[in-house]
Amino acid sequence: MIDAIATDQSYLPLKFSRNKLTHTIEAADPGLISRVGLKYYLAIQVPEFPFSENFEELHTSEGREAPVDNQSGVQIFAGAEFRFNSGRNGKIDGLLTYAKPRHKQAQMTISLSQTLAFTLREEIRGGMPAVNISNQLGKMYAIKAGLANEDFYAYGDSFFKSWQSNAKQFLTWQPNFKSIAPTQEEYLSFVLNFTPKPQTLKLRVQAYGADGAISETVTAMSLQNPVLYSVICCPVGASILKLPSTIAKYDVWLSNENNQRVSEVRTYLIDRTDQEFERSVLFVNSLGGWDTLRLTGQAQRNLKVSQNTAQTERPANAGVDFSELKIISIEGEYDLQVSTGFFKRDAIAYLNYLDELLLSEEVFLVSSKGHRPLQLTTQSLTDQEDNQGLVARTFGFRILDTVENFSSLPAAQPTEPRATTWRGVSLKQVLDGYGKRTGKLAFERLEKVYLDNNTPVKPYTVKANSQGDPDYVEPVTDSSIAPGSTPFPNTQISRLGTFNRTTCGDGYLGGAATILIAANTYGGEKSGDADALAEAKYNSMNTQAFADASGTCTLNNVPLRFGIRHYFPMNLNNQIVGSADYGPVVNLRISGTEIIPNCTGSNPITTRLSDAEFPPGKYNFILQVLYQASPQRQCKIKLAAKNREITVTEPGYFVFDNVIVNSSDAPLIFEITPV
Repeated sequence: MIDAIATDQSYLPLKFSRNKLTHTIEAADPGLISRVGLKYYLAIQVPEFPFSENFEELHTSEGREAPVDNQSGVQIFAGAEFRFNSGRNGKIDGLLTYAKPRHKQAQMTISLSQTLAFTLREEIRGGMPAVNISNQLGKMYAIKAGLANEDFYAYGDSFFKSWQSNAKQFLTWQPNFKSIAPTQEEYLSFVLNFTPKPQTLKLRVQAYGADGAISETVTAMSLQNPVLYSVICCPVGASILKLPSTIAKYDVWLSNENNQRVSEVRTYLIDRTDQEFERSVLFVNSLGGWDTLRLTGQAQRNLKVSQNTAQTERPANAGVDFSELKIISIEGEYDLQVSTGFFKRDAIAYLNYLDELLLSEEVFLVSSKGHRPLQLTTQSLTDQEDNQGLVARTFGFRILDTVENFSSLPAAQPTEPRATTWRGVSLKQVLDGYGKRTGKLAFERLEKVYLDNNTPVKPYTVKANSQGDPDYVEPVTDSSIAPGSTPFPNTQISRLGTFNRTTCGDGYLGGAATILIAANTYGGEKSGDADALAEAKYNSMNTQAFADASGTCTLNNVPLRFGIRHYFPMNLNNQIVGSADYGPVVNLRISGTEIIPNCTGSNPITTRLSDAEFPPGKYNFILQVLYQASPQRQCKIKLAAKNREITVTEPGYFVFDNVIVNSSDAPLIFEITPV
């Protein structure tokens, strides 16, 4: 039986590094006297090495804000936009690398090189009066993956946070119910971007016999305490999973330690028919996973050789076998032309999916001796065709190694001339699914040393200590660490959601539900990490369903008054106290009727309310701002209850249109404040 889906998970966002990433620094105060010389800076900070807690500055970009756009009197301050990652091989993407599965890999492995934490720091300097603003943004994560431009526009910010919360998709676009050979290498990749993360991640399998019998669900392999934001590579070929030769198909998925499913279910159909031609290529797809394309069509391999010769002087007594031209080098390369064979099912979907192969950065030919790197020489592909019959396509490859000699030996493992091993360096805390300490320490990295004297191999060689790697060093227990402790627990979140209840009766207004995340629910090794996890939990609870179940219902048929609160202390001449400037005189109108006449500031500050009460509803408010004389002091009109404001630089009429007014807004106050 397929495991029940895991519930109560909070999904964390990831940026697509293979797409163009931009960040906009909001414009400096619109009330600046002069914006000449105003400069904006964006700094990128990245870890010293994968998943390190120490960050260092990668690059700082300087920019200017877009000119203020004046559209029929409406001013738009767009700020400064920075493209901090240009897509493939951009500043962020260039720091990430794929982790190819090993030849005939038989374990789940973790990749720490395909995701990256980074932070941005905003700075604004210059202008008049001079500003000097610095704003350090919270930690973000990127993954070496990308979406098509038309999908990135719609899903770029929500794919891993919203789409994945429902789809729980493996990192692949290949059609499900894939037909594979019994011994075919097959892999699925999955990113752990949710909390609580599994303490044990299990690859679960359910097989179906040719007679329809369903086997018992088994755990084929597992990982203990995988790292949050890591990419998991799962070998799912039938032979690696040691499935019986009598089965016709099987399902695979990932579950946590409680056998609750955290991924989608992928089904594989085993094709046991004899194929005259059988090959496969392994390639990285757009989501950063590794797909295998089975090729059952005819193939042709060609060897192209180039020779370099040098001429020598012929001696006078040289024989007939003397050669005046000497071959000094021979180099060759193999070209491979191979057909996919006809697709037996989902032909249209597979034809479109072949785009992935043309766009792949890394392609390998799967052979008995390992994975041989390929370059795809095919430059175009017909991926859609009306009224098509049987579907097959032919691809050209270049094998990326130089041919200088010929041999024909069976596959064998090379032996090192001097035995080496890997030892751990730089310990870090092992965290549980809530970011709290487990009482164990794990090595962040491994360095290669000679086994006989334990000295580092030269050149110095270091790699991440990731599970599934054959050299992985297990964590060690430290009795001085209290399990469940954390140096930086999250602070409590008690905040209204953004959805209003829709299940209230007539005459009542649906309100938002208060979402409570208790303090110390999550932990982190750096300040802000636990709060980010708590925010993810808040976002997962911030739904319409939660609001309908827990939101408020308040009476909404009670009339209310409107008011003006004037923050400028003004004298009888309407001048601002202690200044020669004249302050704003404000009146409030509804539907052409003045409900609050000329309102000026006083000391102490007072609120002037309308004489009449008004029923709840939708209103267009007009405020007239007058000045008795010059010089005139600029101001802002704020409607804080509705998060709206208008900057006033000269006398005139200013409109707050389509304002929804409820009984709970009583009294609804307009504030007149300094710029």
